[in-house]
Amino acid sequence: MLHTRFTSQGRRRPSHMRPQQCGALFAAVLLSGGFLFALFRYMVVWDVHAAVQSSPSPSPSATPVVLSSPPSVSPAPTVLVAEAATPTPSPTPIPEPILLSDAENGLWSYSCAEYQLEIERTQPLNNVVATVAVLSDYAPGTVTSAFAEGQYGLNVRARTSDIAQSAGVLFAINGDYCGYRSDGIIVRGGEVYRNKPARCMMAIYSDGRMELVEESEADLDAMLADGLQDTYSFGPVLVEDGQVPEHISTDVPSDNPRTAVGQREDGSFVFVVVDGRQSASEGMDIHELAEYMLSLGCVNAYNLDGGMTSCMYFNGEVISSPCGTAGRERTVSDILCIYPSAQES
Repeated sequence: MLHTRFTSQGRRRPSHMRPQQCGALFAAVLLSGGFLFALFRYMVVWDVHAAVQSSPSPSPSATPVVLSSPPSVSPAPTVLVAEAATPTPSPTPIPEPILLSDAENGLWSYSCAEYQLEIERTQPLNNVVATVAVLSDYAPGTVTSAFAEGQYGLNVRARTSDIAQSAGVLFAINGDYCGYRSDGIIVRGGEVYRNKPARCMMAIYSDGRMELVEESEADLDAMLADGLQDTYSFGPVLVEDGQVPEHISTDVPSDNPRTAVGQREDGSFVFVVVDGRQSASEGMDIHELAEYMLSLGCVNAYNLDGGMTSCMYFNGEVISSPCGTAGRERTVSDILCIYPSAQES
């Protein structure tokens, strides 16, 4: 009981530690706590290191561990984004037909998607007036034909202008007056109406070709198979293969009204009507006509019926000057013609 103290009543008085004792005790507690903390850290690090060392290292060829799949989750619905539809290009608008009619100056024209037609009234020789029409850039089948009253026959006739108006065509010249003769090869619209070879004929095909063929040598079946559409049996030939024939045979060689058709190297058609038997225009002889067609660039050209028959029609009017009775053309059986643009149908 060393250092134990008692009160005056005999009770034990609590002992008090000396300052040295308190300091020593506090130092001992700190040392013990630090030792325990360091020991705890060492044990934790050692356990982790041991666990890492004990795990086998995966080799490159080792089969990878397949982890359990996570709970399946329904994929989000795929949203298909439609591409913006490419707009259908608008069709190229077909130009409207353009018509020019200047009779005072002798100029007419018609331009459409199917062809170009230029017409001029000119004076190729002294005291000679001619109306020249040039058809270019045309579609196949542009140059066609029509019969008087719409039918073939020896006694079926009408004026060129009347046939043209009845058929609803834009442009026309007189044909070969096929109903006046009983011979020759006559094909219209691909149909054979007469097959009696007599002279050289002009043949027009569906692709726009023009040929001059001796009827006696014609293989009609082969020509039809090749697209033959129309034949005209009159003559004579004015230009062939770019040359005027050395000898041109005709029953009417002197100055007269004339109608002729030619074709240039580029395929353009040339239609000519020469006024005649009038004070303003005497007409042409057959050789002058041939030379004139050649000068217009024709590589082939053919003479059609002339005299009072010669006539050119455009857009509802006769634009040449026929020499028939009362200034009107003679009645005939057929015409060469061009219909207006399909846009006007």
